[in-house]
Amino acid sequence: MEDLQSTLKEFGAKNGLEIAFDENGSCTLELADGRVLLIQERADLNELDFVATLGSVPEHLRAEVFTDLLAANFYWKETFGATLSWNADLAEVVLIYPLQLDYATPKLVETIFTRFVTLQTAWAERFAKMLENAQEHSSHAPDDEEDEEEELADGDDANDEIVIAP
Repeated sequence: MEDLQSTLKEFGAKNGLEIAFDENGSCTLELADGRVLLIQERADLNELDFVATLGSVPEHLRAEVFTDLLAANFYWKETFGATLSWNADLAEVVLIYPLQLDYATPKLVETIFTRFVTLQTAWAERFAKMLENAQEHSSHAPDDEEDEEEELADGDDANDEIVIAP
């Protein structure tokens, strides 16, 4: 791991980033545009995790946003090997890419770092758009309780028409 930390420090210096790991094997970077990236050594799993917080989701939008995130996460279809997760403790959506140290070379770590920053940029934009779309749908959606009350007041009970055949 020390070789990889040295590689990351050198890579950071070439790119104007100060990469310094603390005693817990963790490094927090603030990128030029204000986004934050965490690099965390996980000795228990023999991996190096690249972690980026995308943001929080208001409770009333979670069903729609989480559905979109889960669809994108399916077989890493749209995350290119990273995983979208919900950090319930902080109420935030997080993008994580774990790199197994058994396979890590200095060149691979540099490549993964660069690609993860690009992926984080793309997902930050996409996540913001998901929130915007969910908010728009939420503000235009009729109130379910009002619809239910109107149906009952009209005497139109759709359950009368349901037939379950053997």
